[in-house]
Amino acid sequence: MLTLFRPRRTAGKRMAPWLLAAALPAGAATLNELPVLKSRAGELDVLIVARAEKLTTLGDLKPTGWIYDICPRPADGSDTCPAKPPGTNLFGGTRLQLQPGDTLKMRLVNKLPPVLDSEHAGEPGHHYLGANPTNLHTHGLIVSPRFPTKARPTYGDNIFVMTFNPDNGLPGDDDVVHGDIRLGFTEYEIKIPKSHPAGLFWLHSHVHGLTLNQLSSGMSGVITIGDPADYLCRNDACSDFLRTLPVRHLLLKDTQVLKSERIVTEQYPVFCKTEATRNEPSRQGSCAGIHGRPTGGGRWYFSINGQAFPHIPVHQGNGEIWRLTTASATVTYDLGLRDDATGQDMLVQVLSVDGVAVEPDAEATDSELRSMTGAKVQAVPCPAGVPGKLAHKPLCASRIRMMPSSRVELWVAHRDANGHLAPAGTNASATLYTADVKTGPAGDTWPSVDLAQVSFRGTASAGAPQTLSVTGDANAELRDPRRLGAELRASNAMYRPEADCSPLAPGHMRRIFMGFTPGGSVGFGLGYEELDENGVPVPGTFQDIAPFDAERPTVCVPLGAGNAPTIERWEIVNIAEEDHNFHVHQTKFSLLSRDVVGGRVVLHRGGVLHDNVPIPHADGDCESVDDWRAGKCVVKPMLLEIPFTVAGDFAYHCHIGEHSEEGMMARIRVRANK
Repeated sequence: MLTLFRPRRTAGKRMAPWLLAAALPAGAATLNELPVLKSRAGELDVLIVARAEKLTTLGDLKPTGWIYDICPRPADGSDTCPAKPPGTNLFGGTRLQLQPGDTLKMRLVNKLPPVLDSEHAGEPGHHYLGANPTNLHTHGLIVSPRFPTKARPTYGDNIFVMTFNPDNGLPGDDDVVHGDIRLGFTEYEIKIPKSHPAGLFWLHSHVHGLTLNQLSSGMSGVITIGDPADYLCRNDACSDFLRTLPVRHLLLKDTQVLKSERIVTEQYPVFCKTEATRNEPSRQGSCAGIHGRPTGGGRWYFSINGQAFPHIPVHQGNGEIWRLTTASATVTYDLGLRDDATGQDMLVQVLSVDGVAVEPDAEATDSELRSMTGAKVQAVPCPAGVPGKLAHKPLCASRIRMMPSSRVELWVAHRDANGHLAPAGTNASATLYTADVKTGPAGDTWPSVDLAQVSFRGTASAGAPQTLSVTGDANAELRDPRRLGAELRASNAMYRPEADCSPLAPGHMRRIFMGFTPGGSVGFGLGYEELDENGVPVPGTFQDIAPFDAERPTVCVPLGAGNAPTIERWEIVNIAEEDHNFHVHQTKFSLLSRDVVGGRVVLHRGGVLHDNVPIPHADGDCESVDDWRAGKCVVKPMLLEIPFTVAGDFAYHCHIGEHSEEGMMARIRVRANK
C-alpha cells in the first residue's frame, strides 16, 4: 500500500480563470459509442470473458487493466471470444440492449491474473481473494437473485457466487468464502419482467473484498432496456422532435496509474492535487500525481467510454440525449457543462435517474425537486414556453452530483444564460467537467478534472419545445408494483416461508445505521433497529454497527398475501463525518420528505425513484450509536419507501468501494408468504 496523505480542504468550486474556454487539443479523438449487442427473438445470449488487457487509449502511460471481452455465445462452445478489430477499446465497456420480457443469458469465464495488491487478501480467512475470483451483478434490474436448482442449473442476479480461474489456485481449508464456488465459468440466466421499466442500468463484478479492485481496473459495462422513446413525448406534440435527437451512452471510469504503469486498484483520493495550479494548467482527462510522493510521475485518468478527454460533437441545434453511468469504484462526480465563452454552467433537462423516468408533480417547488432527487441534482427553473399543459413538472439542472453507481439521462442542447435553446453558430463550445468534491470533515476530497470538449452547431427546429415531456408510467407502477409482483410470482414461490421472518407491525419502520464499527476500529459497518409507530426503538431489536457477515441476514422481509409486494419504510442514519451512498439490490425506492402541517408530520413522496442515494455526513463527533443518542452529533436522516417485489437473498450497502469492502454491507432475505 502507498502512504496515504490527507489533503487540505478547499473552498468553492469556481474554476481558475486560466482554465476557462479550454481549446480543443490538436487531434482530440471524437467520442466513440460503446459497442452494442442486441437481443433477438426475446433473448440475448453472450459469453463474457474477464481477462487482462493492455490499455492504450488513456494517454502516455499504458497500464494493463482488467476488462470484459463480450461476444455472442460461440456456437462451438468456445470460452474465447473472436479476435476484435485493431483499435477496439474493450476498456471503454460494452452495452447490452434488451427489451422488457427478454431473457439475458451470460456465460462468465474467469481468465484474470492473480491480484497483487488486495488489502483484504492478507487477512485471516480471506487468502483466496489473491486468486482474483469474480462474478456478475446486473445493477438496477428488478429481477430474481435465485440460486441454481436441478431443473434450472443457472444463477439469477446473485452476488453470492464466485468464479475462480483454476490457474490461480483455489480456496484453502481455513478460508471463509462468501458464497458458492465455481471453477472456470458460471452460467447466468436472468428473465426481465414484461413490466420492467425502460432505462439505463449497468453490469459489474460484486465479490466482497475485490469489488474495489476489479471496478478500478475496468470491469464494468452498460445495460439498457427499451428506448428513451418509451417514456419521452408519448402521445405528445414533441414526439416528432424526439426522433431528431441522437442518443449517446457515456460510461465514466477513473483509473490511477503509477509511473511504473501499474494501476492502483485500491484508490487514493490524494493521488493528485484537488485543483489545477498554474504549474499544471491542463487537466483535460487526467491529473498529475503529486511530485515527491509515490504517485509522482503517475496520472489519474478520467475517461468516457475508455477515452481521456474526447471531443463530443453535437452536430445539430436540437441537441442530443446523453445517458451517463458512473462506473467509478469510489469517486463522486460533481458534473457541469461549462460554456467556454462565459464560464457559466449550461442548463440541461434531467429525464431519468437510476433507470426510471422522472415525473415530479406539476406543482413541485425547486426545493421539493432537490429533496426528491436526494440532492443529486442542483435544480434550476426550466425555461418557459413549453407548449400545452404538462402532467409532470420538467426537471432542469445546472449541476449533477453522481456518487458511484449513479445513472442519469439528460437532454443536452446549446442554450443561452436563461436556459433557452439558442443558435450555436459555427464555434460554440462547452466543457463537460467534474468539480472538486469534499465528502465531509472526515471524508475524501476528489479532484476537479475536465472530462470532454463539446462543440455545438446549428439552430433548433422552428417551434422546438424548450423541455421534453416525460410521460412514462414506470414511476407509478414501481411505487405499487403489483403487476411486476404478479410476473415474479413463480420465481418467488421457490423461496419457502420462514417462521422467524415476520412482517413489520402497522406503522413500524426499520432504521439502518451507517458508520464506523465501535471500539476504536477503523472498519465500516451497518447497524439496525426497528421503530414503532411513534418512532421509538422497539426493545430487543437493536444490532450495533458491525462489519458484513455473509452468513447472517440482518433483515428478513416476508412478501404480502399471495406473494404480493411488501412496501416498507426505512430510515437511514449516518453517524460518520463523511458521506455514504446507500444502495439496495433488486428494487427501487422513493425518498419521503417530512412537512409539518397543523402540528403533524406529513410524508410526501417525490416523483423520482432511486436505487442509490447520498446519505449526508453527521455534524459532530460520534464514535458510536450511543454517542448519537447522547446528542454528540447531529445527523440528517433519509427516509425511504421501499417496495419489495423479489424474493431471495441479496444485499444493501454503501456503494463507495472502500466503504463496502471495509464492511459497510449487509445481507437481506425476502421470503414467500404463507
